[in-house]
Amino acid sequence: MPPQASSRPEFTYKSPDELRFDPTNPRFGGAGRHKSQPEIQTILEQEPHFARELVDSFLENGFIDYEPLVVRKEEDHFVVVEGNRRLAAVRHILAHRTQYEGTSTRIDDLLEIPVLVFPPASGQQGQKEQRVYLGVRHLFGFREWPAESKAQFLDTNIHTKADLERTMRELNIKKNEIRRYLVPYRLRKEVKALWEPYKNQDFWVLGEGLSRTGIKEYIQLDVDSDSLKLESFNEKKLKNLLHFIYGIPEDGKLINRLIRETRDISLLSRVLQLKRATSAIEKGRPLEEAALFLESREESINRLSRLVKDLTLLLKGVLAKTHSENRTILSKFNAFEQAVKQFIKDAKKSRV
Repeated sequence: MPPQASSRPEFTYKSPDELRFDPTNPRFGGAGRHKSQPEIQTILEQEPHFARELVDSFLENGFIDYEPLVVRKEEDHFVVVEGNRRLAAVRHILAHRTQYEGTSTRIDDLLEIPVLVFPPASGQQGQKEQRVYLGVRHLFGFREWPAESKAQFLDTNIHTKADLERTMRELNIKKNEIRRYLVPYRLRKEVKALWEPYKNQDFWVLGEGLSRTGIKEYIQLDVDSDSLKLESFNEKKLKNLLHFIYGIPEDGKLINRLIRETRDISLLSRVLQLKRATSAIEKGRPLEEAALFLESREESINRLSRLVKDLTLLLKGVLAKTHSENRTILSKFNAFEQAVKQFIKDAKKSRV
């Protein structure tokens, strides 16, 4: 039997007064929970959402019909599933109408705006339709959420093995891709106090780190493969890891971070797989210094040879031999240079 018309999304127009922000929307990264509608309006107007950036476009063009808000019916109003930022921009214009009337003739167009109405999500099919719509559109579609919002969406919808398999099937994504978002998000939820100094830091850096074998092994992370729920981890090691990635909290600032770019994450993973190198960064040594322990003896000798050549060129090019102090420096360096060259020569002979 074909579905009844009422079970399908319906395109129509609604007054902004009939619409409500969704406090649980993943775009907010959890910041909208337990907030009033005016408070969410303020959140959306501020960083990182900047809803007011859309104001000029609405004043110039009105609300374009082919980009409707997506809403679901709840009692006597409609909750915005997709488009909270655009609704905030419209409400801002209407609340400051006198300010904009002199520059736009499109304000009346905003008194009723296009919406795609999903039926109440109480039924299993309705929940699936909304879940798939959001997942396809925002997880890996053309209007992607930030990494943290993707993670929150997945965390809300995946609790069991069946949930995980359903999500993989509905959204056509692999378990490893889901894991990259879900595991760091759940780990962060487990250690809220530990994460507090880093709440404004890039969530995805931690996600990238936890995809590396050496880092997972370092914090002794154990995850249930069926549901991606956390089984166990070493909180002390996790604290160290956050220091390595984001820096050490001190007087409201983060200092001595080891990760500056993506390739540093791979290097950190390798360092954490060697005891001596790990000990070095735990004692506060730079990542590059700890990485020296990863080199073979031959690689270290070659590095030393290149370093001495570069230093020789630098000193002889900068220091004037006529200056007595410079002559002393050059004399001592020449002795050092000869000693290093002899060391390298002996080291190469010992390998033969």
